[in-house]
Amino acid sequence: MGEQNFKDQESKTTDNPMNMGQALRDFMDKKQLNGRFQTLKKEVYRDPEIRQFFNEYKDSLSRTIVERDFAVLYEYYSQQRKAKAGKKVVHEGYVPALRVEENRIVIIYEPNEATRLAQRMNMQANLVKSIGMPKLINRARLDDFSDNDTDRLAALTGVLQFIDDYIKKPDDFHRGLYLHGAYGIGKTHLMGAMANEFAQEGIPVTLIHLPSFVVEVRSAIGSNEQPQDKINAIKQVPILVIDDIGAESLTAWVRDDVLGVILEYRMQNELTTFFTSNFSMTQLEKEHFTITKDGAEPVKAERLMQRIKFLAKEVQMAGDNRRELD
Repeated sequence: MGEQNFKDQESKTTDNPMNMGQALRDFMDKKQLNGRFQTLKKEVYRDPEIRQFFNEYKDSLSRTIVERDFAVLYEYYSQQRKAKAGKKVVHEGYVPALRVEENRIVIIYEPNEATRLAQRMNMQANLVKSIGMPKLINRARLDDFSDNDTDRLAALTGVLQFIDDYIKKPDDFHRGLYLHGAYGIGKTHLMGAMANEFAQEGIPVTLIHLPSFVVEVRSAIGSNEQPQDKINAIKQVPILVIDDIGAESLTAWVRDDVLGVILEYRMQNELTTFFTSNFSMTQLEKEHFTITKDGAEPVKAERLMQRIKFLAKEVQMAGDNRRELD
């Protein structure tokens, strides 16, 4: 009989959700857990960031949703406290953020500043390719230049305008810039800053130091590598920066079969190309391209120069030698 009474009582408890809830509350009260839980809830709800969340989503939240998803709020609260105390958190390098999605409170883990910087550097490394370029291009930023830098303002303005135009219409042909001026005034630095800016937009840029690239192509002759493979890889990239043109050891082969092939392809396919040089365009043609070991060849020099002029607009940079100041 006693056993039957026990079963009847058990049936009444389990069949009625209200009895289940009451049984749970009775259990928590007996163990002195309910009071502690209510205290914890008040502590969480008073947290300034959670109060800000409530205010931000006040039109989407109800008491039912808040009570139901309290565990999510507590996870956010506890992870934030640990992070501020310098303790280990669930997702190292990420910070929690609260959102309301489909009538539920959810927690999203977003990268912190250090993680975002590492991600940007990794993306930059993948999108900014270089051959023979100085390490400075890795840290070059457009913020390194200012509107007060009048000697470099035309070049800076040209680069900023180019970036804006290219991002708006990436499928159009955009002429690059031919930056020329004295050694050490920031031409290469500006090109590196432009490349890093594009990397943040997910746009790849390739920079080559032309004298170093010529050496690589020459070294491929007679080895397992094919010089033409190196040339083909460079000539097809979407945005190319040819740095220090005019400083390479020029032969007719370099002028016609290396540089000429690259520029001809890029002109025919309307691929954006930038140049930096210590020579003006006129000086590059007359003083560098015309004379080789094979003698004076002004027609070939002019032909090559026409391709450069098609691809880029000439802009002079001036100012102090920054490398001497460092």
